[in-house]
Amino acid sequence: MAGSGEFESLRLTSPFRSITTRVVIALVSLCCLSLSSLAEGAGGESSANPAAILDTLGSAGRELDYRGVFTYEYAGALKSVEVTHIARGGVEHERWFYLNGPRQEIVRQGPFCGGVEGSLERVTRPVINRDRMSGYYDLQLWGEDRIADRPVWVVHLAPRDVYRYGFVFAIDKDSGLLLQSLLLDSSHRVLERFQFMSVDYGVDSETARELMVASSTTARTEAGAGARQAVDCAPYSSDDSASGWQAGWLPPGFRLLSYSREGDDIESLLFSDGLAVFSIFFDARDSERLPEVQAQRGATVAQLTRIEAEGRYYLVSVVGEIPLETAQRVAGFVRYGARE
Repeated sequence: MAGSGEFESLRLTSPFRSITTRVVIALVSLCCLSLSSLAEGAGGESSANPAAILDTLGSAGRELDYRGVFTYEYAGALKSVEVTHIARGGVEHERWFYLNGPRQEIVRQGPFCGGVEGSLERVTRPVINRDRMSGYYDLQLWGEDRIADRPVWVVHLAPRDVYRYGFVFAIDKDSGLLLQSLLLDSSHRVLERFQFMSVDYGVDSETARELMVASSTTARTEAGAGARQAVDCAPYSSDDSASGWQAGWLPPGFRLLSYSREGDDIESLLFSDGLAVFSIFFDARDSERLPEVQAQRGATVAQLTRIEAEGRYYLVSVVGEIPLETAQRVAGFVRYGARE
């Protein structure tokens, strides 16, 4: 039987010694490399301010010239859109050409107020009032990624209560343009996804000239047809005295953004918390015969309720990108009459 010295000699001269040593060295090297990468990533993230990153969204979307293709996914549907955007003399001109489904082209002239004209516009051009929203969302920098072959910062806007959804924005590190937006429910399930597949900055002079002519012509035609004017993007207002309708309960942080009226039968109030938006519509046309319903498509919900006021029946619709339970509660507290 070999003594301890012989055993030690055998162990040290065994071919397994060199293999074990190499494995240990490799593991140590890999561990050091991982720790180094984490340290570099943490240092990079700490040097970036999510609030400052978010502030670049508005100006980038308004002032940049760009062309690209983006997709918009909601409720199992997917739209692909080719977009061209330019800004000249403080005026925006934009063209959307839908690449799937019915052939459709939209040419328009700004300013554009995301969240006012529809869900797709809100997603591609969110209107953010960071001071207003700061008490209701936590800003978290999730790190860096690559979208449309561009380096991006990924910022998570996490809601602090159950009355609103969360958002994830991927923002071009160089230009500040929004290249991806995810709208998340309370379980972090993606309800809507907007994402650029390709983007190029700069638009050639001939394309820009054609777009300016087309959008200006469209704007004149719509104005001549009495089209509804765009809502001012800038100011927030709390004066709803023009309307007899009141929202008896609002989610914390939501305030009146605008009031509009169409003839004698239709009124609407638009509310925002600085990021999310929803509207309350009041329609007196044949409302007595319409049913009370609930509907949801992607992140957009509609809660329809009938209310009798001033001897007339109104269909009250709460529509927006808010949880269904929030819309139901808002609709349940709508009333008509003087403020108490």
